[in-house]
Amino acid sequence: MRISRTYCRPSPFERAAERFNGEPGQVPNVSLASKTVKRVTPRLLLFCFVLFFFTISPVGALDTSRLISQYGHTAWRIEDGVFAGAPNAITQTTDGYLWIGTQTGLMRFDGVRFVSWEPPKGSELPSSRINSLLGARDGSLWIGTSAGLARWRNGNLTNYSDAAGSIMAMLEDRTGTIWIARANLSDTKGPLCKVTDTGVRCYGRDDGLALPFAVTLANDTLGNVWLAGAAMVSRWQTNSADNYVSAGLSPAETFNGVLALADRPDGSVWVGLVHAGKGGGLQQLAHGEWKPFVTPEFDGSTLEVTALLVDRDLSLWVGTLNQGIYRIQGNKVEHYRGSDGLSGDAVSGLFQDREGNIWIVTSRGIDDFHDLRVASFSTRQGLSADQVNSVLASRDGTVWIGNYNLDVLRLGKITSLQSGNGLPGRELTSLLEDRAGRLWVGVDQELSVYERGKFRKIPTRDGSSLGTIRAMTEDVDGSIWAETNSDENRSRLVHIQDLRIREEISSPQLPLANTLAADPHGGVWLGLASGGLARYRDGKMEFFSLNRSPHDGPVHGLLANSDGSVLAATASGLFGWQNGRVQSLTVRNGLPCNVIYALIFDRKDTLWLYAACGLIAIPNAELQRWWKSSDTTLKTFR
Repeated sequence: MRISRTYCRPSPFERAAERFNGEPGQVPNVSLASKTVKRVTPRLLLFCFVLFFFTISPVGALDTSRLISQYGHTAWRIEDGVFAGAPNAITQTTDGYLWIGTQTGLMRFDGVRFVSWEPPKGSELPSSRINSLLGARDGSLWIGTSAGLARWRNGNLTNYSDAAGSIMAMLEDRTGTIWIARANLSDTKGPLCKVTDTGVRCYGRDDGLALPFAVTLANDTLGNVWLAGAAMVSRWQTNSADNYVSAGLSPAETFNGVLALADRPDGSVWVGLVHAGKGGGLQQLAHGEWKPFVTPEFDGSTLEVTALLVDRDLSLWVGTLNQGIYRIQGNKVEHYRGSDGLSGDAVSGLFQDREGNIWIVTSRGIDDFHDLRVASFSTRQGLSADQVNSVLASRDGTVWIGNYNLDVLRLGKITSLQSGNGLPGRELTSLLEDRAGRLWVGVDQELSVYERGKFRKIPTRDGSSLGTIRAMTEDVDGSIWAETNSDENRSRLVHIQDLRIREEISSPQLPLANTLAADPHGGVWLGLASGGLARYRDGKMEFFSLNRSPHDGPVHGLLANSDGSVLAATASGLFGWQNGRVQSLTVRNGLPCNVIYALIFDRKDTLWLYAACGLIAIPNAELQRWWKSSDTTLKTFR
């Protein structure tokens, strides 16, 4: 049997699954279905699970519909002892290794460990301070130091004595030529150089380049090489140069000038200036004209830009001097900084690896942003509260989130219905969509129906409150069943038809139910807080044991299938009931862990389990094999 697993918060290079079976202290019930989702714990984690079905994206590429805060994020910081010196640059070679250049040397990262790199005996780099790195297509690693250029390939280190000075940036053009930008020159050869078969050929003032030094490079779609330093940007075209100076800067500016360039698909370039204000910040240079990047809600000239990257999805990532990073997609601008979890606010480098991950180099460490198969939502993304009590995915694609308001996620935007502004209460406990498309809302001690923008309360026969709505389900005849619990800890099972209560089942002996599921043959199943199942049909309540020890916890989730079978999620695994026969699916069968909070079938009849160890997917064919033989062992999981 194959089991697929995913997590809300995996590490980017995780190679072994975490396993644990701990029983949480208090776990309210969860029922995951396309129509109904009830109380949950962990609350925010369950919301991640629900969104999984709508936000799945290809492995190895960033999903541009996600916010930065919704990506997986890992930070390695200097204070944690990872780096001996502040990192300056990052790249990846064709063998998959990531290389990090720091102020004190070169490090290699294999996805698990950072290892200091030492040159072969008898060789050394021009300097231990690494300013720039480039992984070339031929597998070589180019190393730009504060005192010259080196290449590491096939175990051999080559130093280029004719490329003295600080190597500030490098790129490989479409033909495979390596270009370098130099500063702190001790010669008059010029700031732009290319590597040839015989050494290094540099270009300077005699070739039309007016820059005294260069700190950044870009290669446009026409094959031109762009370079910049101080207040000037130059475009190198084979053997000639065009020079441009921002109107907001004096040509004599040295320390407030251009630090970053990035090419655009139309042949123009993004220009990042560390000087903020008119003519500075983030600019666009096209056809010799400077244009600031401004939207109705954002002014790029206010930024102090230190790094730029156009990723494979054409999003622009902007690193700043002390404000972290920005991402720009069209006119949409996002901001992420140290207070959000970035290793530092001073950014010196940006890089996208072969898998599509985005790496940020800061003065205090490096960060990796990678795609996840599960999108999480919190107040950072627009929810009115982080505590989520209930979640419902309706048929039209809207996601309803119950907390202390009723939040609505539709087409990527979150709005909110609030108490005092239409919402008839404060704390939402349960949600359900019926087959007519109406939304049933358990809020405070009442039950209401939301339709056409208005809430309608379901009245009790005596005018008293119903109590906390713990669970709801819709019967085969379209009637609604609701499990309630009063302040006196009195439980009731309520049957509603035509928006009126037609039947109430209540007695001191009626056990509290965590979850409900409509029986396809009529009536309703109850997953009991005390353990076991109950079925109410035709005025009769029946009880069924799951044959567990008295110390095992309650039933968290419940599914009633068309063949009369029932699946129950518990802290001791998944239990199945069919025609009076009970069987279990646990770690003995190969489940990664036993604690199951909720379960749901998708449109392909794959069974999804929300478990303490993550999300587990079981194909229907494998599930049927387990139904036939309860001793079936799960052969693989991933």
